[in-house]
Amino acid sequence: MKSLLILADDLTGAADCAARCRYGGLSTVIDLQPPQPPLPVGAIAFTSDSRHLSAADAARRVAEIAAPLRSLDAHWYKKIDSTLRGNLGAELDALLDQLGRTCALICPAFPAQGRGLEDGYLIAPGLPPSSISLPQRLAESSHRPMEAIPLAAVRSNDLALRLAEATARGSQLLAVDARTDADLHQILNAVESALPDALLCGSAGLIGALALRLGQCGSAVDDPALRPVGDLRALLIVGSGSEMAHRQIETFCAARPATRLIVGPTRSPTADLDPSRPLLIHLPSPATGVILDGPLARRWAEALAAAAIPLIERIAPNLLILSGGDTAVSVLSRLGIDRLTVLAELLPGMPLCHGNSDAGRSYFVIMKPGSFGDETTFLTLLDNMDRFLSGETEI
Repeated sequence: MKSLLILADDLTGAADCAARCRYGGLSTVIDLQPPQPPLPVGAIAFTSDSRHLSAADAARRVAEIAAPLRSLDAHWYKKIDSTLRGNLGAELDALLDQLGRTCALICPAFPAQGRGLEDGYLIAPGLPPSSISLPQRLAESSHRPMEAIPLAAVRSNDLALRLAEATARGSQLLAVDARTDADLHQILNAVESALPDALLCGSAGLIGALALRLGQCGSAVDDPALRPVGDLRALLIVGSGSEMAHRQIETFCAARPATRLIVGPTRSPTADLDPSRPLLIHLPSPATGVILDGPLARRWAEALAAAAIPLIERIAPNLLILSGGDTAVSVLSRLGIDRLTVLAELLPGMPLCHGNSDAGRSYFVIMKPGSFGDETTFLTLLDNMDRFLSGETEI
């Protein structure tokens, strides 16, 4: 089987795709650095870590990463944010150029997280209707001709013909509607028939549908040697500024006897810590109107990671729950963790992983995009983690 290369623009974006691939039955790793040949069998999710960059710098970074890998006999997937944050067109253009492809099919739907696309507009929890248009974003950020494929065409019997006709007219970017997992499978059927060389581009939804075709649904890595000796000692590090992430913090702290510490850019937390209780550290809620991506968010995430490392050394947790892409990459990089093996998908798009630091310490790691889930997600992740460690194969 060919390896499946998944290039995301942030680490939790790579992780949510990796979770879906593990659920689909593929052996899956997450690399914090671009992978080097020979590639492992299965899926390799990695990041250009470019969401905070300018469009030009992001395109250059994608090109630099893809260049040494383009001659490999592998499947490629360009991961984009399901709410279209980041340098969508610039990175897609750069990857198409490097791979020598002339066409990309773009579908950011992730039905398991309530995210879809209809009439070209994003549908997501808390998102005003008709507020974000995928065709408009592509037209603004890419130099390639684009065509939108409506939901009625996806659910018709002639989607393959519609895709072929679009490319015959010179369209190179096809923005395709989808609301359900059945829509995603219909899209893959049409691509296999009409555009087998097209670059697939989307969120964790489309890659999940692809993984189910390549793997075996529902499998998980069950290695008794990875199970911890004694109790779990959990540290939750939440760098996301999303409203949902902060609602999840409040719900968790109300339900669990956890120690909660707030970290600012100029202060580090100090407290008497009880190792028997989970520790949760997070940034303060952002002011209204503050942009949640970009250089400022990056600096805050780095400040949070800098404060987290002494706490990790002090309490020696064996489970890290990381929310927010900038936070995840900052914490793992400081620990010297270069690769994570995905053990299971605990919730849609949220993987349980295992990795070793450069100091030889072993960690379970759960990563969660900031806005994913509902108010109880942190609680559910820990419950599902316990079920996995108890040997349950179905989570």
